[in-house]
Amino acid sequence: MSLFETNHADKNLSKVEIKKRLQKKKILRELYLNDALSIADLMHRLELSAPTMQSLLDELIKDDVVHQKGSGSSKGGRKPNLYGLRNNALYVLSIDIGNYFTRMALFDSSNEKVTPIKKIKLELENDISIVKRIYREAKSLISEAAIDDDRIIGIGVDMPGLIESEKGINHSILHFGQPVRDIFSDLFKKPVVIENDAKTKALAEFRFGKAIGKNNVLVLHLGWGIGMGMILNGKPYKGACGFSGEFAHIPMSDERGLLCSCGKRGCLETVASGAALTRLAIEAIEKGEMTLISQMANNNTDEITQELIIEAAQKGDQFAIGILSKIGFELGKGIASLIQILNPEMIILAGPLAKAGTYLTTSVEQALHQYTFAIIKDCAQLTISELGEDSSLLGNVINVMESLIKDK
Repeated sequence: MSLFETNHADKNLSKVEIKKRLQKKKILRELYLNDALSIADLMHRLELSAPTMQSLLDELIKDDVVHQKGSGSSKGGRKPNLYGLRNNALYVLSIDIGNYFTRMALFDSSNEKVTPIKKIKLELENDISIVKRIYREAKSLISEAAIDDDRIIGIGVDMPGLIESEKGINHSILHFGQPVRDIFSDLFKKPVVIENDAKTKALAEFRFGKAIGKNNVLVLHLGWGIGMGMILNGKPYKGACGFSGEFAHIPMSDERGLLCSCGKRGCLETVASGAALTRLAIEAIEKGEMTLISQMANNNTDEITQELIIEAAQKGDQFAIGILSKIGFELGKGIASLIQILNPEMIILAGPLAKAGTYLTTSVEQALHQYTFAIIKDCAQLTISELGEDSSLLGNVINVMESLIKDK
């Protein structure tokens, strides 16, 4: 039996076998997070005896999962052997589910993509056929990559919505009575981890991006909506039930404000998101505004996207620059509240709207100057993510690997 099957198979194992299986997974997790460790390092981290650790490593080496990776330093005597994961030993299938597109790829234990990113046009609806379509596309990707299914350690999935990752439930969408994580797990016959998309991006920044070594960072995903993930006191922060970071739905106007996708009125998302940006463009064009956006959209407002508006701004279109500035200022007003409350050292803007760069950040900074205490604002560096579209996919990989230790 594969080490990476779902826990349903554990009922056929003895308590000793289950314990050994968990110990092996803990070893793999430590080697993934630390590249290479000695037996002494692993014994200390996992509180196992030398004979037990050596026996477990021998089995993992026999299974071609672990190998010796040179020697460590020594303060006297023989240098210790270092052990690490083989590059082609373990894989994670990462699935990034968006509102209109789903992206997926296979990653190895060195966090390198071993397949091109597969992008599927798929509008997110509360329909079980969506889950089954994603599963079929993923199995096709695995088959085309000729990867041994036994080497896939798990599936990492991120998506929008109010997600309780510990229970595997998305309370906003893909909610069918049974946790969506369990539906995926039953299909793949693998452990599955699901998480909110913004929190996944924040984890990627924490492990691979600009938040490395930082203690208090806010990561804002700016797309059709607005999402936020937080690193507080040097750790990813989820809140009591996992619902922290619903920054998009703080009230920015009274009950007469625009209706938000959440069903309330006047939320930040209605004035400072990609959806708000495209709405402003369409409303102005329908009133006769002369702008390059119309030409680029072939005079069809259905073709207007946030990406197209950003491209128009980069070509010097003053109307596009103006509405990006307006969106940025409203966003900055919201961020000002976060700065006053949380006093972060860094705010990272990510997602499609962040590609606007200074067309957006200049007005964000203006709002921060206007609405925050200078001494608090000066502590917070505003920057743009450099991980690009890979951030969610990378975050899913680390979510899967870090979840190994929780596999009971």
